Amino acid sequence: MRTFLAAVLAIGAFLFAVLMVSHYWSPPPSFSNGHDMSQLPTLIRLGNPRSSDLNGPGSSVDNHPTGAKFYQRDWQRGDLGTVQFVSGNHSFVIDNVLSMIGFAAENVPEGIYRWNISFGVSPEQADTHEAARDRVMKLLAQLRASGWKRYVDVGDPRLQGRAAWHYGASFPVAVYSLDPEYPPTQDEWNAMLRHTPRWILYGDGAYLTLSVMESNMGGFVGKSTYLLTVDVKSEYAFYGLGYFPGNAEKIHNWKALLPAELEKYHAMRLKTEAALRAQGYAIDTTYQDPPIKALQSSSASAN
Repeated sequence: MRTFLAAVLAIGAFLFAVLMVSHYWSPPPSFSNGHDMSQLPTLIRLGNPRSSDLNGPGSSVDNHPTGAKFYQRDWQRGDLGTVQFVSGNHSFVIDNVLSMIGFAAENVPEGIYRWNISFGVSPEQADTHEAARDRVMKLLAQLRASGWKRYVDVGDPRLQGRAAWHYGASFPVAVYSLDPEYPPTQDEWNAMLRHTPRWILYGDGAYLTLSVMESNMGGFVGKSTYLLTVDVKSEYAFYGLGYFPGNAEKIHNWKALLPAELEKYHAMRLKTEAALRAQGYAIDTTYQDPPIKALQSSSASAN
């Protein structure tokens, strides 16, 4: 069920990305050949909206009648943004940013529980496949150096390296977290692009998904357009909304309900791993699921 849901969400993200590409990648007569890194980055954080930079040109706040609140900012072609996600030792910087949006709601006291950042692979949002691959690998290395670790969904098998890459490629769209330490060959990279590859990492109670979408919609010669997204979620967004989508009552009680859900999906993982072992796959038994801070604090409060 989690895999099916992930596929549905991935398809939705793909369609949204296509709209973003068509909006931003109607190429002007010329693109800037460089990016002004001297500008101060826009600082964003999960939690209290006052701790994020929500002003500046292209900023807006959308208050939805349902109580949802969206903090948005868009940048113009030729003057793309630089965004710094601040989270202690897990902070990182993204440049060539097209847009960002923060999610909050009246009934969620923690404040902003999700940030979605859309950015280009270069200032002109296009490059060769080789350069794009290297850019993504460099970003993943920077995230790992900042303390972000690979996350494997509780219901998915614990595969590493090339095995994880080929397993991920067995799905029509990306539903499996690839190994950020594995540098794919150029042929592997090119073949994976149609699956919209993604990597999921975690750090200090936050979860980060890096997704890549490629097309030639920009009409470049010798290059291809790339839209990258970094999606950062709190535990509430990742587990509460992720495991109980659309069910307000279960979302409200997600901390109490999650352990039973995780146990169910863990059993699915073990079953899948047994089948893969029979096919000759090696399982990474050293991988441990990350501690869920919200459950730890709930347990401490109960005691």
